[in-house]
Amino acid sequence: MSGSRVALVADDRPLAEAIQTWCRETLRLNPLSETYAGIRELLDAKSDGLLIIAVSGGADGQEALRLVQDVHLQKFPPLLVIADGCGPESPLRALDSYVARRLRWPEEASQMEQMILQAGRGREFRSPRNDSLENLLNRKLLSWTPSLLPLADQIALAASHDVTVLLTGETGTGKTYLARLLHEHSPRKHEKFLAVPCGAVAANLIESEFFGHVKGAFTGADRPKLGKFAAVGQGSLLLDEIDTLPLEQQAALLRVIETGEYEPVGSVETQKSQARLVFAANVDLEEACRTGRFRSDLYFRLNVMSFHLPPLRERIQDIAPLARGMAARFARKFNKDLFDIHPDAMAALEAYHWPGNLRQLENVIQHAVLVSTGPQLMPRHLPVSVQEQPLVSMSPALAAEPAFDADTLHRHRDQTERMVIQRALISNGYSRTRAADTLGISRVTLYKKMKKYGLMTGNQPVPIK
Repeated sequence: MSGSRVALVADDRPLAEAIQTWCRETLRLNPLSETYAGIRELLDAKSDGLLIIAVSGGADGQEALRLVQDVHLQKFPPLLVIADGCGPESPLRALDSYVARRLRWPEEASQMEQMILQAGRGREFRSPRNDSLENLLNRKLLSWTPSLLPLADQIALAASHDVTVLLTGETGTGKTYLARLLHEHSPRKHEKFLAVPCGAVAANLIESEFFGHVKGAFTGADRPKLGKFAAVGQGSLLLDEIDTLPLEQQAALLRVIETGEYEPVGSVETQKSQARLVFAANVDLEEACRTGRFRSDLYFRLNVMSFHLPPLRERIQDIAPLARGMAARFARKFNKDLFDIHPDAMAALEAYHWPGNLRQLENVIQHAVLVSTGPQLMPRHLPVSVQEQPLVSMSPALAAEPAFDADTLHRHRDQTERMVIQRALISNGYSRTRAADTLGISRVTLYKKMKKYGLMTGNQPVPIK
């Protein structure tokens, strides 16, 4: 058996070493060993190994509770076993409903041996230190926006090369998160990441914000200022809401992109930018170019690689992993003993139209977790606006449409089936075997339906249009 099929988590190093020694001597097994903080980097929707949580008492108990909570809330598949060294009156008894077994260590080591031997075959735990860039990004995307998984190789390509990247999408769709993800998985990950919300800076101060200024450059400049291009050094600089820049500042930015050169306001000394640039826009820049609001030469310079983030209302399959991840984070923040989201609450979240996108979802989940009581987040914990979905009135155009006939009903059924299959694939990490089991159909039937609905592009399903 490969040791990486089993992961051991413990902040108590003597306890961890004792269990590792027992595993090596008894089972000839060398489990992957991680801290509570480190194990969270390994967990995702495909981490289906055996996770042994070793607890010696004290603060360990609270850490164990939060880890079990994270795994249970986010529906991660590892089999959880607690090696409980807290004694017969252990406070960890409260977790018995949420783990496969809680075994007293070392008295019940033989039972742990049986659990490990029965772990079976499956995907191994992989340390992020040894994993590929594509796998690391897949892990992040699975818990953030699975609809972008088919683009993981392109995102990895953009992260690993110093090219300008353009991110587009409505406000709050996650462009800043994706920009930070690109930075954290790039060769510059140990350098700074800075973001400039261009729309929040007055037009006459944009160049000072970008390039800095010298003392006396303009009224109120009573001291020199370092601009963001200099402050970020060799890190990554996100220029958000780039579409709000006036044309004059667009020309100055074009020069920096082409040559790396700029001068602080009021200075004649040319400086050289070493930053990696990422741009984000809330509007269609091609349309802005056609109407003269955005320079076409600047657009072509910054659009070397681009990614579009659809609004959350078009990414229903992303709502559950996003909501679960946010709930786990806020449960830790507010010390809530929350372990699940009620299906009716999740249905309400998935039915809502989310005009504020991810930012609104985050605020709603934070509110719900804060007011929640008990182990489950219930519909009543959600804001009334989310609980009570407004009825969508029928537009005159729709009212004029003929009633459903057999053909339109058939198409509607096909669209629903396609969505269900897509979501099953995403939630099972694109494993067709597990997706077929989830759907209650054979793998052959699943394959045929994927072909029928155009969900095959090589070995990856395509995103929902």
